[in-house]
Amino acid sequence: MVSVLLIASCTEKKQEFKVITFNIRFDNPADGINAWPNRIGLVGDYLREESPDIVGFQEALHHQVLDLEKMMLGYARFGSGRDDGLKGGEYSPVFFREDVFDLLNYGQFWLSETPDLPGSIGPGAVLPRIATWAHLSIKSTGKELFVFNTHYSHVSDEARWLSARIMSERMKQIAGEKALIVTGDFNLDIESETYNRLADLFLNENQLINATETEPSYALLQEGTFNGFGFTEVQPFIDFIFVSPHFQVISSSIDRIKSGDVFISDHWPVVAKLKMED
Repeated sequence: MVSVLLIASCTEKKQEFKVITFNIRFDNPADGINAWPNRIGLVGDYLREESPDIVGFQEALHHQVLDLEKMMLGYARFGSGRDDGLKGGEYSPVFFREDVFDLLNYGQFWLSETPDLPGSIGPGAVLPRIATWAHLSIKSTGKELFVFNTHYSHVSDEARWLSARIMSERMKQIAGEKALIVTGDFNLDIESETYNRLADLFLNENQLINATETEPSYALLQEGTFNGFGFTEVQPFIDFIFVSPHFQVISSSIDRIKSGDVFISDHWPVVAKLKMED
């Protein structure tokens, strides 16, 4: 009886997942005390302590992706550079635990009017913007899910709204009605009109809700996610995790990590603990 209970407990535990979205800030020497070499230890300690099942990163340059791979032993990853679909420019990679998931398929597209053209730039944007995705299978149950990760333009609502429409359409084409998790830096404040349009679109077309807007966590998240290394007076809430009805949101949080004057990034990591419904 004890062995049966232990097996049941382990199986149940595999229905619960910790998901993080985390803009790590590209390696910019002009950041001074908060430049990547000074933050890399904080990032590594945080990721090892949290031991997430899935992480969607933004702004990682190729050498930073290699640094993340060294930190995150036991993880696989997908995603490539936005400039050329290879190693050029920022990545929006996703890392996932190899002991929890099998990778069935993956891909990447550009948030432009030519989504399959590497390096393409959408109207209103000044840089290429991408979304990466993967089709995963849970080893312990065989259940399948899709993960999308993205980073929207910092320049204009025109570019961000186009990105939302492209993503919504691609998510319907690729994931259909299967379980879906979306992570990203959307560069849209949660109180903005364009965010509300995006949230309505994702809800109506993709059955997605923002995990950080669910109770009881939402009241804890009002300080926002972009800290600007301490140079922004009001922290906008722009980093989100969206989930389909296949998941129950157990909790969500913003992890505000500092060591003295050194910030983990100019964005705080956002965490959602999810339970996959039977």
